[in-house]
Amino acid sequence: MRLVAPFVFGFVLTLTACGGKNSLSTPQIYGDKKPASESAKPDTDTTKTETTGGKPLLYATPQQPDSDQTAPRGELPDSAVGSPDRSPDSLSRLPALDTNALRQASDSENALFYADVAMDDSAAAVDDDIWRQFDLAGEYRSMGVIANREASWEEAQYYFEKALKILAKLDIEGDSVLTPEAIQYNRMLDDIVADYRVTLRSLGHLEDDVSSSAVLERFMDLSDNLGLDTMRIYSGEVREVTYDIPVVMNDRVRKSIIYFQTVAQEAFTKYLRRFNKYTPMMKRILRQYDLPEDLVYLSLVESGFNPHAYSWARAMGLWQFISSTGRLYGLKRNWWLDERKDPIKSTHAACRFLKDLYQEFGAWELAMAAYNGGPGRVRATIKKQKTIDFWKMHLRRQTMDYVPLIMAAAIIGKNPEKYGFTDIDTEPEVYWDEVQIDRCLELSVVAEAIGCTTTELKELNPELLRKYTPPNVKEYQLKIPRGSKAKFQQVYANLPSPVETSWVRHTIRKGETVSSIAARYGVSQYAIFEANNLRQRSKIYAGKELIVPVPLDRDYSSSSSSRKNRDYTANNNIYSVRAGDTMWDIARAFGTTVDALRRVNYIERGSRIYVGQSLKIPSGAQNLQEKSTSGPMTYASNDTDRPSRESSSGSSSVGSVKSYKVRAGDTLWDIAANSAPLRASCGS
Repeated sequence: MRLVAPFVFGFVLTLTACGGKNSLSTPQIYGDKKPASESAKPDTDTTKTETTGGKPLLYATPQQPDSDQTAPRGELPDSAVGSPDRSPDSLSRLPALDTNALRQASDSENALFYADVAMDDSAAAVDDDIWRQFDLAGEYRSMGVIANREASWEEAQYYFEKALKILAKLDIEGDSVLTPEAIQYNRMLDDIVADYRVTLRSLGHLEDDVSSSAVLERFMDLSDNLGLDTMRIYSGEVREVTYDIPVVMNDRVRKSIIYFQTVAQEAFTKYLRRFNKYTPMMKRILRQYDLPEDLVYLSLVESGFNPHAYSWARAMGLWQFISSTGRLYGLKRNWWLDERKDPIKSTHAACRFLKDLYQEFGAWELAMAAYNGGPGRVRATIKKQKTIDFWKMHLRRQTMDYVPLIMAAAIIGKNPEKYGFTDIDTEPEVYWDEVQIDRCLELSVVAEAIGCTTTELKELNPELLRKYTPPNVKEYQLKIPRGSKAKFQQVYANLPSPVETSWVRHTIRKGETVSSIAARYGVSQYAIFEANNLRQRSKIYAGKELIVPVPLDRDYSSSSSSRKNRDYTANNNIYSVRAGDTMWDIARAFGTTVDALRRVNYIERGSRIYVGQSLKIPSGAQNLQEKSTSGPMTYASNDTDRPSRESSSGSSSVGSVKSYKVRAGDTLWDIAANSAPLRASCGS
């Protein structure tokens, strides 16, 4: 057996190494011919990529080099850059490390010590909010899958929408550069959407606040089963209605009206409530470009007039731009802001885009179809099918449904009472003043100074992703409530600016990449590229400095020198991970092995640890008793301290008990995800 074991281990190592403006009279009939149905084929590109337990590796393997790395991989120990076996079975196959050797390794011998360990074990714990949010979205998706199995369709929809909202808020470009974050984002989005489709096929109705994609997807599933004889016409005041986009009343448009009257009634009612909030501004801008004003109904179908709306196509805002098309039409997107959410700028961009589409295709039906499915697809369809008649074309199912839905929205929107939408409590048009600022300001400070709420400022400036205005922007136009401009100008000079603490200067170390630095600070690498005027394939060099834009409420002052000789203390066998910790540091401090630490916490190789994460120390750890202190401590396996992230009131001491008053709409999951350990108490 002594001869067999080295052979097996050597074999394992060998394996791992290897526009018209003419008004139209009330619905004009263009034709009722319905094209033959086509099977719906998903139009997505799938990229197969190896993952490491769902978390990013801070160091690329030789098989997948990073172009922005600082040094050739040959300069690192072979064992550090090899491709280790990351399967679950690998834990039992790898040899146990000598505990005594761990304890004897000193800080001065770290280089030699780490030469024998995997890079993911020696990489410091990160306060990586992006991957925390991935975990949280995954938890919501899991809850949705369970609800699907139990046929609790409304509950499943709630969880899937929560997961999608989390992904929508992340600063990731999933439609361009495939970074580890983008790959994970795309994979999670595809998984959530696939499970959500099961829910949508079984739902009897849609809630009033769902993603725009859910509305389109549900119609695609139901359109063949909507009976034409169920369209409801209500008696009442007869209005003279005109349109400045082509509107027909054929079977496909009738089914769209029926859908809005039935399954999507709650959602469409909410869209009508928001109608007056932005459409006056939109129509003014549409007129500037000599475009039909009824194109506002395209925005209704795209987003429901919600600037924070997101779609399964990775689009955002009132006009649902994906990031690449948004950039093409002048919409900026970085760590601090996303102009796709800016009502004015996004409307200007949509007008330019729609004008280009109309000039190319010469018909608004085709222009709208190209807006949804892409001009390339419409162009190819015209060439292949030899027709420019939208109603005779065979496009993607969603695009074929999209144009009739816009027409149905216009028909109902211009005469809602006729189609059963009565007593709509519409929101008033939003007004504001604009002030130009040349430095970073905190929104709460501005709100207090001019006598409004922070919520009001956020609603007027939906493009802001943080609670601060962008730093290093000398002419930023901030929207403030109408009538407060004079007061702002009086106090502006005395408003404190937090710009000095909004940047971290990071000295690049040997072996670091932009992605590893971004992971360390929990920010998007796109923000680092933009802050330093780097291209996405630029090289970085050890010893140089990078500016890292970080949230102003984070502290990244800890360094490797300040972590030397730190005291590792566990409460009731539980250790809370601190900034800069590594699995090896923790294992060595408590006199155990990394494998044992992973096993007891159910952490796979390649999975990262996070600041605030609770780790259970194996009971056999030699240094556990002398480092343990008394005191109550709760333990959740592989938890990532979400309560402190989600709670707005701050975290309480571990083990403390808090009372929570249950409110309408609360679920146990939401209470657990947004609170410290608590004791629920019922309340009205």
